This record gives sequence, structure tokens and C-alpha cells, in this order.
Amino acid sequence: MASLALVLTLLFSGISTLQAEYYAPSKNYAPSTTRKTMNVIDSCWRAKSNWAKNRYALADCAVGYGKAAIGGKNGAIYVVTNPSDDPVNPKPGTLRYGAIQSKPLWIIFNKDMVITLKNELMINSYKTIDGRGAEVEIAYGPCITIQHVSHVIIHGISIHDCKPGKKGIVRDSPVHAGHRNGADGDGIDIFQSTHVWIDHCYLARCTDGLIDVIHASTGVTISNNYFTQHDKVMLFGHNDNNIEDKVMKVTVAFNYFGPGLIERMPRVRLGYAHVANNRYEKWLMYAIGGSANPTIFSEGNYFLASKSTQVTKRESNNGWQNWKWRSSKDKFLNGAYFIPSGYGTTNPYYSKAQSFPVADGSMVPSLTADAGPLHLASKSSTDEEETKSISYDPLPHKNGLLNVIDSCWRWKGDWSSNRKALADCAIGFGSSTIGGKYGDIYIVTDSSDDPINPKPGTLRYGAIQSEPLWIIFKRDMILTLKNELMVNSYKTIDGRGAKVEISNGPCITLDYVTNVIIHGISIHDCKPGKKGMVRSSPEHVGERLGSDGDAISVFTSSNVWIDHCYLARATDGLLDVIHASTAVTISNNYFTEHDKVMLLGHNDEYTADRNMKVTVVYNHFGRELVQRMPRVRHGYAHVANNYYDQWLMYAIGGSADPTILSEGNYFIAPDKAYNKEVTKRETEDEGWKSWKWRSSNDMFMNGAYFLPSGYGSIAPKYTRGQSFIVAHGAFTPSLTSNAGPLQCVVNEPC
Repeated sequence: MASLALVLTLLFSGISTLQAEYYAPSKNYAPSTTRKTMNVIDSCWRAKSNWAKNRYALADCAVGYGKAAIGGKNGAIYVVTNPSDDPVNPKPGTLRYGAIQSKPLWIIFNKDMVITLKNELMINSYKTIDGRGAEVEIAYGPCITIQHVSHVIIHGISIHDCKPGKKGIVRDSPVHAGHRNGADGDGIDIFQSTHVWIDHCYLARCTDGLIDVIHASTGVTISNNYFTQHDKVMLFGHNDNNIEDKVMKVTVAFNYFGPGLIERMPRVRLGYAHVANNRYEKWLMYAIGGSANPTIFSEGNYFLASKSTQVTKRESNNGWQNWKWRSSKDKFLNGAYFIPSGYGTTNPYYSKAQSFPVADGSMVPSLTADAGPLHLASKSSTDEEETKSISYDPLPHKNGLLNVIDSCWRWKGDWSSNRKALADCAIGFGSSTIGGKYGDIYIVTDSSDDPINPKPGTLRYGAIQSEPLWIIFKRDMILTLKNELMVNSYKTIDGRGAKVEISNGPCITLDYVTNVIIHGISIHDCKPGKKGMVRSSPEHVGERLGSDGDAISVFTSSNVWIDHCYLARATDGLLDVIHASTAVTISNNYFTEHDKVMLLGHNDEYTADRNMKVTVVYNHFGRELVQRMPRVRHGYAHVANNYYDQWLMYAIGGSADPTILSEGNYFIAPDKAYNKEVTKRETEDEGWKSWKWRSSNDMFMNGAYFLPSGYGSIAPKYTRGQSFIVAHGAFTPSLTSNAGPLQCVVNEPC
């Protein structure tokens, strides 16, 4: 009677109009926004334009209880070319044929298609159904069943208007076709299964629920989905008496619960649900409900009420006061309210790998702005186009806002066992740099140095080897080199997990090499090298004339990435990129206490440097720096989202007609009135007025100003693989707050 009274109340309150809208199909489900925040899942892969060639990388991006779901990561690509369906003897090329195979498969689609299944689709273990690059709908028939399986990922599919399955024979593997009693008509039914991740799907208008997680299923994450036009949206737990559901753990994150939804977002029985950073828009009965003493942690959600203002509903008349239901950092609008209950912690107790930063509820409209399938074009990463400056709010992190490089790896607790993942995180002109990604791990155990016959275990011994190596350090150490360190091609020097300094002697030279990454090292008080013999490979030792005393000299080299280093007090420059070096990214470094900081281009007469392309991004140019941050000759520099703290002469300079795009930087001018200008042209000729120097979205403080010049486009023309989102300069102090070496602890997010 209570339910009938509620229905009558809704009808006489004008809800009948909404109900008519509820049954009207709608394609326009994606909310629009002018400012986007990439949530922690999307920032893991969407900033990379080569997703179509690296689809498996998605499997590393889940968070929460479904984090371990790998889907078909270790299998072949299977391409769906045929939208037809046969539940008993599926044809090769159909979705069902791929989904039932026993081996792992990553299933993609060669074109847009609407698939109307003739009976429920039984998905076998270790499968990914990946709709990116096509508009794929499963609709107007039975939909998806995940039963007695593990490791399933469903991404980027529209699942709607699902009907009950038919009683009859359905194949669930190449060797088995069994009798089914007919599915209930759910969008996705997860039955006694583990390690499941449902991401960026659209779900609406099914006969039963949109997603059911039942019969002791666990290890599930439901994220970035758009739900609309439905009654009973999401059920966790079969019924109040099915006590095996006490083991159930589900993460519900970054979803958009849109208009025309009535209840169960989710309804939980017996198990645990972490409901975080979801957007709820005008539910008709309630948003979050449950029965049989479940534990629910609502964290950082955005609740916009309509006529029904209570978020919660307990399906019980007594005892519910002891159920652990808690709200934290939620945003309540239009009278919405959450009734908490119970005592003790409701913390999800995630493992390090499962954990993720949860933003305040006020950020959720932006975090969920791209919920549902994404409209992605699977173009080649070699296609060049001009970079578009997109305004965005960066990813929240315990230490501030993560920039697009750091958000690629820092929030993952397994960085120390998956160090080589760093090589996928570079952006800009140096984004193709792989360093020692395809080589062995080499551990530096000895801080001594011999420039001619280096010992195994020393840094120099690893750096000069001919094969790719990923070089790490066993412990904290200070290395005082006896002559310049010649780093060979395909090397990564990775200081994470230790405090590593190269100081008080000659420092690093990259000479005629390619694919070098230097990360997390302090390089300071560098001295000139000595004239004499220095080994550069196992087979070659040659005479060097003595290095200038740079911290890092990049000479006729390409594909170089310098990240999260500390550089200070060298005899010559802190970082030189000269003699036709190109494809270089300099990021997240902390520069301080130096005169001529960074030189890009050898001299005004060396025209080979016209091919030079360098990205300077997310660096902190600290106190006691005089000039050249950078100074550019001939080539192109994209200087983006860097923090400049009171230079003594100027910040950005150049000569010989370079092209410079200053974008999203934060400039604090010195107090002296005659040093307020950011820029300096090293020429007495009026020709500088045609040099292309431009400022976009920069922040100017304490009277700082940028003198632009030239005409025409100066966009960096990044390839899709190189491009990245540039934030407005107002975000730069936080984006650069962790510049320099990080204090990373093994098995914890960094």
C-alpha cells in the first residue's frame, strides 16, 4: 500500500509528464561543459593520442575493486565485422564468436553497428569488448550475461532497450552450448563473477535492471557510464537471504545518473559499495538504497534533488540504525540530504593499486562531463595537426594537482614493480622517447667512477652499454664523476626510490645518441671535464677535449626526455640542447641558483639548429636564476605551464629568428622596475619584429609583461602522439608544485 500511495503521489504531482519523457529514446545523453577535469581513469589513457595503436594500455587504468581486471590484455585483437547473431553456432566476425572463445581476446569493431542479439550474450573469461573508434549499440534484444567468469572489461558500448532472453540453447564457449532458462532483460548481468570493469558505457530502458551484480560476484568497478530513462537502475546482491553476497565489493565512480531514473543507484544487499564522485540528477524516488545490512560509503558525490530530496532509502523497518552508511565530501543541492547510520569506519580498505584520489563533490560535474561512450577518431598517431589549447582543471592528488605527465603514473602504487610504464608518459616533442624500456633492469650499487674502465655496478658501466638498459639505484648515493658521463642510446637513468646526486665534478653528456630518459636525479655544482680518454661504449674509448661544465649537454641527439630533476650551480649552462638536436622534452624539473640556465641552439651561425624542436613544460624556475629560461636560436620552442619566480635579467630570450610559443606560464616579475619584461631579443637589428614570439593564457604577476612579435600561426604542430592539454597559467603554481626529484616510497603512490 505504501508503494501504491507513493506512485499516486508522484502521478498527482505532475510526474506523469516526466514519465512520458522517460520512455522517449534520446541520443543526446552526453552532458556538455566548457571546462573539463580528466578523472583519474581517463587521465591514464585519454591524454595519449595513440590509443588506437595501444588499446591494451586501457587495461592498466581501472581503479577501485575492479582494478585487477585485465580483460583480453594478453590476447590477440579480434575485429567484429558482422553485426548478425547466432546464439548456437556463431559465425566468425560476429561479436558472439569472439566473446565465447576460451583464449584471451581484445574485441574491437571495424565500423559503426547496431547489434540485436537473438539471445543473451554469454561472455567468456579474459575478454575486453572495446567500442572506441566506432558507435556500437547492443539493443532491442537480450543483452549481456557475465556468469561464472573472471577478467571482463566492457568499454564504450551503448546498451539499451534490452529484452528478456528466450528459453533455449546458448553457446558459452567453443566446446559447450547449454540450456538457458531465459535472461531477465538486464543490460548487464554479472553472476558469480570476479574482476569485472564496466567503463564509459550508455545504459537505458531495459526490461529489468541496467546492471546487476549478484550471487557472490566481487572485484567489480563501474565507472564513467551514463545511465538514463530507467526504473531499477543497479542492484548489488541477489536477495536479502543470499548471505554469500557478504563478500561482494563494488566501486561505483565517475558515473552520471541522468534524468528519468527512479531508484537503485545502486541498491545494495549484504556487501560493500564505495560510491564516489558520481553525479545524480533529479532521481524520482531515491538515489542510494539497500537492505540486509550492507555497508555503503558515499564520497564526493554531487546530488541534485527534485521533488524527492532524500538521497537514501533503507528497505527495512528496524535495525537499520546500525547499518554502516556514511557520507563524506558530498555536495547536496536543491534540498538533497543523506541520512547516515551506524558506527565505526566505512573505509574501503583498498590495496595500494586499487586506491585512487576522490575529489570534493563540487568538482563532480566536470569529472563526469564525458560519461558514456566517447567519440574518438582512430587516426594514425603520425597525422600532424595544430595543437588546440584546451582549458581544463587538472587531476586532484594528495600533493596538489597532477599534471598530465604525473597523472600517467604517480597515483599507481605499483610504480616500483612497473618502472618501465614511465616511458609511456612523455609528452611534447620528446614523447617518442623510450629510453631503456625494452631492455633489462640494471642496478647501480657502486658510487665510484672510472672514465676509461668502469666497474660493473657503477653508473658509468650501465650508461655506456650498447644494449637498452633501465638503470636504477640500490640506495641513496652521491656520485662525483672523474670525467663527463657519456650516456649511450636507449638508456633510462631512473632515480625513483633513492636520493641520487651527481655533483662536484663533470656531469652528463648525450653526444650523437637517441632515446635517453633522465628522471629523478639531482645534478648540481658541475665542473668542466678534463682533456683525456673517456669510454662511450664497451667497444670505444676516445679522447675528449674537456666538457664545458654543463649539467646536461645534449649534442646532435634526438628523442631525449629530462624529467623531475634538480639542476643548480654548474660552471656553464644547466641544460644545453645544441648542434641539430631535436625531439626533446624538458619537464617537471626544478632549476635554481644559476646564471645561464638553458640554451637551445649552438650559435647564431649554426643554421642546422633550424630543425630543433623542444618542449619545455611543468618546470619550476626558482630563485636566483638570471637568464635563459630558455634562450633559443633558430629552432622552435613550446614553453608551457612553467613557473617563473623572479628572474634577475629576463626569462625567455633568443636570437637568429627562433619561434617561441609561451603558453599557460606563470610569470612573477622581480621587484626592480627595469626587469619586468619576460622577453629579450639578442639583436640590435629591427628584424626581430618579424620573429614569431607569442603568448597565450599566460599569467603575469608583479608587473611582468611579454613583448610579442611576428605574424602567422606558431602552433607546435604536434602529432597526435605528442599533443597534450595546456592549462591556463592560473593552474601552473599547483601543476609545478612537485617539480624536481620526488620522494617516492616503494609500493605506495608517489
